Amino acid sequence: MRNLVEIVGLGELLAAHGVHDGYEDFESLYDRLASENVKPELLRTLEHQLHAYFAGMQLPEEVTLYDLLLLSLREKDVIATFNWDPFLAQAFRRNRSIRRLPKILFLHGNVEVGACPEHRRSGFIEQRCSVCGNLMRPSNLLFPVKHKDYTADPFIHSEWEQLQQALQSAYLVTIFGYSAPITDVEARSLLLKNWMENPTRELAEIDIIDIRPREDIEQSWFDFFVRQHYGIFTNVRQTTSFHHPRRSCEAFAMATLQQDPWSENNFPPLLNLEYLHKWLLPLIKEEEAEMFTGKPCAKSEL
Repeated sequence: MRNLVEIVGLGELLAAHGVHDGYEDFESLYDRLASENVKPELLRTLEHQLHAYFAGMQLPEEVTLYDLLLLSLREKDVIATFNWDPFLAQAFRRNRSIRRLPKILFLHGNVEVGACPEHRRSGFIEQRCSVCGNLMRPSNLLFPVKHKDYTADPFIHSEWEQLQQALQSAYLVTIFGYSAPITDVEARSLLLKNWMENPTRELAEIDIIDIRPREDIEQSWFDFFVRQHYGIFTNVRQTTSFHHPRRSCEAFAMATLQQDPWSENNFPPLLNLEYLHKWLLPLIKEEEAEMFTGKPCAKSEL
């Protein structure tokens, strides 16, 4: 959230309320304002403007990283995001013909998702509750304060419960674009607690994508690591999930447990989503047959 004040154009609003410093770090600025609890009107206006800004975002038509993230995983997998922007939700919509897509968890709420609090159903904001038929109520956005309450909002509480369950059984964890900032004390604590309860943690792997110096990354995440069972990359395309889309755990197990690594099956140069969906068909057919061969997708099949 660096430079968010400048990007969204919040400087004039803040200055009008006598706030003239801290613009370069919105997380710390918001936490300070919320802790002082003297400008509730300012906080409400900030939240409204930020929601409107993120809600107005739109993915381009061409294949994006969000499409690849979704298509590199399958229904057994989970993507957990702190982001408010609609890009993952939009990518899910336009790729759902694949059907076997991962579950997305919105840990701080999202402008594209909502819930029916009465019947504990959630979905995209244009969808209706399967019980009462009412439109989903837009999710609250959880703003950056040092001591967040992940239990106060039923929707966010449910998202975190699902993530905690996933961490307790995960075999391969990829951390992308998240540095565990000091304003996420509770989040980091919850992540670590449930990761430590994972009975297969001794065999599991953590991949981190971050452009910071390696020493800084290792210092941030050292208590999550088991010996040398981690990888640090500057590009998500270098990770197991992109070298073996939809087969990351199987490929990792074959390489480390069976000493019989599979050949890489990197995404092809991308023309459009239709091409990409066709390229994935051999993998989808294997999933339907529950028989994984490890064979790369042949370009000649397109």
